[in-house]
Amino acid sequence: MNVKIMSLNNGVENINNVLAIKIKSKKYNLLIMQNYTSLIGEVDGHIEFVSNDTTKSLNDIKGYYMNINNEFKLILRS
Repeated sequence: MNVKIMSLNNGVENINNVLAIKIKSKKYNLLIMQNYTSLIGEVDGHIEFVSNDTTKSLNDIKGYYMNINNEFKLILRS
């Protein structure tokens, strides 16, 4: 999967070859993997992007996400 993280502070960050996305929000926990159904939602918590060799974590974030056709987009609120 490809990931785009968009914010006013850091611009756009791309992460390729992501195997799984773990979302821990106040109201739910979610694991998104390749070919997962289309999703649109809000996150208030923690997101972790897992690839073969690295893991990127974003803690205490608020934003909105969309997952369509193995492309995950995250828009962070400042």
